[in-house]
Amino acid sequence: MSQAALLWSPTSPGESAMYKFLIQTKKFHGGDSTTELYRWSIEKPEEFWGELWDFLDVIGERGQRALLPNPLPKATFFPDAKVSYLENLLAPKSGVTVVAEADVTDIGSRVTHEELVSNIERVVQLFQSAGVVEGDRVVSILPIGFEVLSFLLSGFETGAIVAGASPEFGDSAIISRFSQLQPKVLIATTQYQWNGKIFDRRETVEKVLHEIPSITHLILVGDGEIALPDSVSVHRWNSLKDGDNLQLTRRGFDQPAYVLFTSGTTGVPKGLVHRSGGVMLKHLMEQKLHCDIRPGDRVCFYSTTGWMMWNWSISILGTGAELVLFDGSPNYPDVLRLFHFASAQKLTHLGLSARLLDVIKESGRSIREVGDLSALRTIMVTGSPLSASTATWLSNEFDGRIFLSPFSGGTDIAGSFTGPDPLRPYYAGEMQGPLLGMDVDVFDEMGNSLGAEEMGELVCKRPFPSVPLGIWGDSDNSRFISTYFHTWPGVWVHGDLTSKTERGGIIIHGRSDATLNISGVRIGTSEIYSALDGLNEVTGALAVAQPWDGHQRIALFLVATDTSDSFTNEVKQVIRAKTSPRHVPGAIFYVGDLPRTFNGKLAEVAVADLANGRPVRNLASLANPESLDEIGKFFLTS
Repeated sequence: MSQAALLWSPTSPGESAMYKFLIQTKKFHGGDSTTELYRWSIEKPEEFWGELWDFLDVIGERGQRALLPNPLPKATFFPDAKVSYLENLLAPKSGVTVVAEADVTDIGSRVTHEELVSNIERVVQLFQSAGVVEGDRVVSILPIGFEVLSFLLSGFETGAIVAGASPEFGDSAIISRFSQLQPKVLIATTQYQWNGKIFDRRETVEKVLHEIPSITHLILVGDGEIALPDSVSVHRWNSLKDGDNLQLTRRGFDQPAYVLFTSGTTGVPKGLVHRSGGVMLKHLMEQKLHCDIRPGDRVCFYSTTGWMMWNWSISILGTGAELVLFDGSPNYPDVLRLFHFASAQKLTHLGLSARLLDVIKESGRSIREVGDLSALRTIMVTGSPLSASTATWLSNEFDGRIFLSPFSGGTDIAGSFTGPDPLRPYYAGEMQGPLLGMDVDVFDEMGNSLGAEEMGELVCKRPFPSVPLGIWGDSDNSRFISTYFHTWPGVWVHGDLTSKTERGGIIIHGRSDATLNISGVRIGTSEIYSALDGLNEVTGALAVAQPWDGHQRIALFLVATDTSDSFTNEVKQVIRAKTSPRHVPGAIFYVGDLPRTFNGKLAEVAVADLANGRPVRNLASLANPESLDEIGKFFLTS
């Protein structure tokens, strides 16, 4: 069994929605723990999802059938249902608070439920005047805020398909995404703030309008003029006309809600079309049951509008909790900014990336400096695996009282496969297990289910509601099938290198397309990164397999404060001692920065392209493509 440290145990499990659901459904599974609840959820999915709909008080006409069983990806959930995603999000009548980076008091501004509804009515009115009908596409280039939230929710009411880009995205990254959709309406900002600086985006908006002639209406947020094509009508956000009362139109469960684009590190970004009922039900389950979000809570998951966690966050409105948003850099003016924000807003739940927690830990600062965080009871983490050392550090910062809730899934499913369980203890370096309804397993290369402590492919063997409808523009579904179901028909292959623990936990070791195969042995890059956790000199690491002398060697790139030969030897010794001789890199190179996507994920595949002499695919997906210049020089000389 993994010798992971126990960091948290439930102290009042009976207060959680997970416990109440466990008791309410006991007649189906006969158990007293989530082990039996989970087994029932995957063995009797038609019972489980139907009971979940009722337990979550989903508003709408459910119909008699919860599932038309078919192998992935063809199964249909709630084929007779009529439901409005927007109606369910607005029903609790929650307000929304937005704190901008420039607001150093972290007080922010708030809109009431009624004010949010008025904003939505204005945008819906604009959509109608622009001729937007069900199935049309509308897109945004906005930071986090009331405007992008209102725009997205208005799309749900109209039946339009919404897509968004964060304003820091480059011109080509935005155009490569939006041009696929041929949208009618764009809402965009003239500027945004990041790290204390103001960035003008008017030129980008002009390029998008000229490159995508299908856009006939622009909603402009902010001041300043832009050069418009003659075919485009411009509307100022602050001057939108009042609209009629919302109709809250109910549509089929599989009505498309939005398109989420993959990061595009392995080719042109894929636009995954997500169904409104599926993501609504999946999100509410994840939030209310697994993350223990309750009515009256105050919840923020830090994100940008270019990350799927933004789409996940809007569903918090449907839990009865107050949605609290932060717009700007999470570590400006210092690395503890989000925790100061959490204190000022009296957050009960704060979500952030594992990478940001690593940065705080590496800075040597203590979260205790912030002061009163007594309201905070849950920290949600995703984006990359939460290492054992960072999890231990974080737990110690809160004296073990915080419910650490790492989860893992992706843009592909607009949700998670594995994650937290408020009724089970949490151990450092792992997640508590698969989420309810997700038939998760770990396969070897032959499709055999692996036992504990054996690494293989993360797969899901049965349908779930947030399976995307497909990839935009993939008329015969061939790209969709080849991306997720090409290895084993009817089995979703997610692309994560994973292992199970003896106690039922799940460990993510990294992306399987970045897995290192050294002398026939598969090595997860996260194993190497975890081994370096105790070295304070190292602030970033990226490993790839490099062809070398007819074989493969590990090339390790480090961002470090010590670059001496003696430290290089220490790195190798630490990796050997904590992993195995096969994990020891054949070469260690020191660089100033490592390539990352706009979501903060390491771009290992981009460096692997360099290592193998291939053109780097889709540079537009990288937030800092210039970092590859320094890395590439090492491959030319080594």
